Amino acid sequence: QEQLQSLKTRVTSFCSLCQSCLSDVDAGVREQAFMVLSDLLLVFGPQLPRDGREALAPLVLLPDAGLQSQLAAFLMDHVFHHACSHEELSAMEDSENHIEELHQRRVLLAGFCKLIIYDVLELSAASDVFKHYAKVGGTQEACPAGPATAWGHQALSPPPQFYSDYGDIIKETLNCTRQIDRQQWARTLLLSLQQQLMTELLLQQGPEIRAAEAFLEIRDLARRFSLLFSLQQLRNRPALLSMHKCEGLGGLGGRGARPGLSLLPHPSALAREGIQFAFQEPPGPGPGLPPLNLPFLEVLSEFSPRLLRPDKA
Repeated sequence: QEQLQSLKTRVTSFCSLCQSCLSDVDAGVREQAFMVLSDLLLVFGPQLPRDGREALAPLVLLPDAGLQSQLAAFLMDHVFHHACSHEELSAMEDSENHIEELHQRRVLLAGFCKLIIYDVLELSAASDVFKHYAKVGGTQEACPAGPATAWGHQALSPPPQFYSDYGDIIKETLNCTRQIDRQQWARTLLLSLQQQLMTELLLQQGPEIRAAEAFLEIRDLARRFSLLFSLQQLRNRPALLSMHKCEGLGGLGGRGARPGLSLLPHPSALAREGIQFAFQEPPGPGPGLPPLNLPFLEVLSEFSPRLLRPDKA
């Protein structure tokens, strides 16, 4: 026990050192710190005491809210930050430097995704990744509001090259997390659309957003998400129903729940319909104003064709 406690103290100290390096002025130091932290949290993650290793339970190291915030912000800054024009992208895609930089960004993204798959980070953290699963890109003026943005970090909407650069990693993460908890996974997809995109878009452009390019991108993202429910409809049925019946902004949580997200309610307590988000009353005085989130019904409708006939009634 003394040896375990000594090792835990050293690992925790080293983790704190790496965390401080995430804000270093040198980008190379920040990237190395992120990769070391990803490996460290993975090795000393929740799976450590499994398969007959129960004695190692004291060594489990779980990231607190502050570290989760830094990891998510790092991902936005170093993986999803760049936005090149088509001309610049064509000129760069064959260059050796571009290939090396792309490889490094893919390594960083894969490290973050592994933390989600192995239950080191909450499943809701995947919403920062899932929102980029779209072929249609945006402009630098649109800033989706995911957990990283909620913690004070400004993110960009996904340029077209993000899908081609990281689409395989994102798709594999979608498939793996779906096997962990289908209902929680569906809520994470919904969170990607609600909190990270819809809410910020409304704040930027007001209620008249249906003709905006960014709104069409949200619908395209929802359409791509809906394709993930096309197979194994019976197994996906509870997840689809939860998307239509849960309050997406408050339906995520659990271990180390982030600020602004309530604990996950029991399925029997999900009495409110998911469309309540679309009919939320606008804040402030002025009764009688139309719900600001009403356009979200169009986004949610992309999933409706995947519902079984009895569930559509």
